[in-house]
Amino acid sequence: EGYTQTYTPGIRTNYRIAPNVSLRYRYSVTNNNQGSRKTKFVTNAPSIDFDAYIWKSVTFRTNYTYTNQDLGNGESQSFQNWDATLSYRKNRDAKWEYELKATNILDIDSQVRNSANNLSVFSSETFIQPRFLTFRFIYTL
Repeated sequence: EGYTQTYTPGIRTNYRIAPNVSLRYRYSVTNNNQGSRKTKFVTNAPSIDFDAYIWKSVTFRTNYTYTNQDLGNGESQSFQNWDATLSYRKNRDAKWEYELKATNILDIDSQVRNSANNLSVFSSETFIQPRFLTFRFIYTL
């Protein structure tokens, strides 16, 4: 017998010109009872997204998430993720857009996910591409 409950409240702004911010908090509980073995994982993950026009043709976007997983036995695992983008477009009608994108700015190695179902309790580790910086050219037809 097992169940998972997830709650993700959040607030955000929706301005046309001013910077926009989105704050979210994800809370998830996974309980599992396999007879003599009971497991409980609790995940807390606050995050923030930010985007703003800088001047009239430059946009800055960034998002950050901190995830902490309590394993129920006094141990916990945590990781952070931070990405950012700086883009330039001369005006709304311009066909070309130029973008500088940074992923995994904090250069974390991996993230761990824990889960449980009626048949198993497992932990998976996903290795993440190292810090990466790309310059993109975007053409709109």
